[in-house]
Amino acid sequence: MRRIVKTHSPQELQSWKDENRDINHTYRDLLGTQAHGALKSKLLDEQGWLCAYTGRSINSDSSHVEHVKPQCECAEWEDVEYRNVVACFPADGGDSSHGYGAPVKGGWWDVDLFLSPLSDDCDRRFRFVWSGHVHPNPVDHDVASKTIEVLQLDSSTLRQLRKARIDGFFGFGLKTRNRPLSIADAKIALANIEERNKDGRLQEFCFVLKQLLPKYIEGGAGR
Repeated sequence: MRRIVKTHSPQELQSWKDENRDINHTYRDLLGTQAHGALKSKLLDEQGWLCAYTGRSINSDSSHVEHVKPQCECAEWEDVEYRNVVACFPADGGDSSHGYGAPVKGGWWDVDLFLSPLSDDCDRRFRFVWSGHVHPNPVDHDVASKTIEVLQLDSSTLRQLRKARIDGFFGFGLKTRNRPLSIADAKIALANIEERNKDGRLQEFCFVLKQLLPKYIEGGAGR
């Protein structure tokens, strides 16, 4: 999980809230409005077009606006609060068929046991390994453990996606590549791993690669 640093709410959202202060004021009322479109665009941009929970690459068509604190738990105005929403895979927030992420979290909520991508230390509390598995860091960190369970971050499907990305990035087992990533190139990659491309996008699972690159450089690329 990569930490998301919130900046400021889109002006369209604030204007919508001001205009509807005494009437409509729920997320359902926001859907389909210009303010909703501006909100989703802002979330995608500030997240580098990565799913807030999983790190998968997303776009407007493959993501939904996810409430960190579920709508069913929100007090008045909380479900249209900019600091309570992130962009997540898949497009249908209720589609749990993928077996991980926002849909499987559903309406579960425990503020003391959920490590959200808005948490200051979220990127330090998950440890990724060459096989694609994710573990709490440290191993007895109850909040990280519960978050992995609730979001199914170590599900077979998501683990395999991470493993494929790791293998492709480092050049493990690729028939089309003569040799794995060089140490020199790995050092360059580490220095630039969180840089966005010209479209403002981060590399898929960049936070996973960021953890593994130093180990690779140090010669610890055992799988």
